[in-house]
Amino acid sequence: MKNLRKIIALFALIFLTGIYISVQIINGSLQKEMPPKETVEIQKDTLYLLEAEKKAV
Repeated sequence: MKNLRKIIALFALIFLTGIYISVQIINGSLQKEMPPKETVEIQKDTLYLLEAEKKAV
């Protein structure tokens, strides 16, 4: 009976260690910073062309 308890304790330790390592790996991959997105501004010449296109149609 003592050996059975040791075996169960060993498997429990391995199981909990695996869960801990998995959580650490997943948490590390989620903490990576994403590069900032670039914003594009519409300039006056683009607006002028869009308005001229609307008038032509």
